[in-house]
Amino acid sequence: MSIRVKGLIAAVALVAFVGVPLTASAGQAAPPAGAQAQAASASGELVKVDATAKSITVKADGRDQEFTFNDQTKITGAQGAAGLATMEGSQVTVMYGKDRVASEIRVSPKK
Repeated sequence: MSIRVKGLIAAVALVAFVGVPLTASAGQAAPPAGAQAQAASASGELVKVDATAKSITVKADGRDQEFTFNDQTKITGAQGAAGLATMEGSQVTVMYGKDRVASEIRVSPKK
């Protein structure tokens, strides 16, 4: 084998052993898309629940804010969406992301 072929083989081996793992780890360093979207929360009084439309209204920061929820929304402090409807007047914290869709709703009992 010529020196040129050996050099080419060495270069390919170097790229395979160093470049490929670096590329794979670079993809893992970026936060998941859900984490970037999950950047906001609102806390306040639960004013209204529409279980059919899967929406809630929370009085937070002095104004009514509307959020939607879905089957993947984690609801704590109430028995699902039906239980949430009975908790109007309670304090809630809503973690939400893109398009104001709640990923988690935490309900504190009425005082």
